[in-house]
Amino acid sequence: MIKKSALFLLVFLLVACNKHKVKQNINPLLGSWKMQKITWIGKDKSYPIEKAQSGIYLFTANSYSIAWTPTKEPRVPFINLSKPTDAEKIAGFSSVVFNAGSYTFTDKTVTTKAYIAKVPGFEGGIQYYNYSIGGNILTLTMFDETYPNGDKPEWSGKYKTEFVLEKVTQ
Repeated sequence: MIKKSALFLLVFLLVACNKHKVKQNINPLLGSWKMQKITWIGKDKSYPIEKAQSGIYLFTANSYSIAWTPTKEPRVPFINLSKPTDAEKIAGFSSVVFNAGSYTFTDKTVTTKAYIAKVPGFEGGIQYYNYSIGGNILTLTMFDETYPNGDKPEWSGKYKTEFVLEKVTQ
């Protein structure tokens, strides 16, 4: 009788420990996150867009994708959606930012590596973020970027970009 009780207790503890391990490995970033606010944070001044235009950040188990509009004003639709003018194409392309690729994360940071990017030549580029999650709100703060050749952008060390995103729920 004692042996069965000890065996039951051992099995119970192993299952309980295993469940705890699984919970620790859950990726809190998974899912779709809709852009709510964007702020460029400088040493002396910040530049917020309180009500961000359309944007989304997607995290799967191994990949990420971001597409967003870095302007306060809404994007201007093409007059003829199937036949935009050259000026409309340039304005439309200039009004969005996107990258997609792989990422790694810890409990406080996300590091992305682009497979495809709006900026030709940024494929293989890396972006570094701090993040926090409170309820359905994800705050991602991009604090650094490295081009594929190892160079840094002009804004490096001068600005951070903070994204406030809300979890998309169905």
